Amino acid sequence: MTGASRAKMITAIVFGALGIIIILQNYKDVETRVLFWRLTMPHVAVLGIVFAAGIILGSALAVMYCFRQMGKDEKKKRQPGRV
Repeated sequence: MTGASRAKMITAIVFGALGIIIILQNYKDVETRVLFWRLTMPHVAVLGIVFAAGIILGSALAVMYCFRQMGKDEKKKRQPGRV
């Protein structure tokens, strides 16, 4: 394992652990309004949903960025006359 990938893994573990600690400390019920709906649920559930949504959105954006970069690299390889 290289130093950069080890650092990324440690950073991900630290942020994940912090997220879990913050979520577990918030058990109080909160009222959440979404457009015309009123939801009452434990604060831990709201934080968990937002945390999971952030992870999913961040991962999706990272994958899209990687595919976009791969497409740019392929276009550069296909253009004739370019060095």
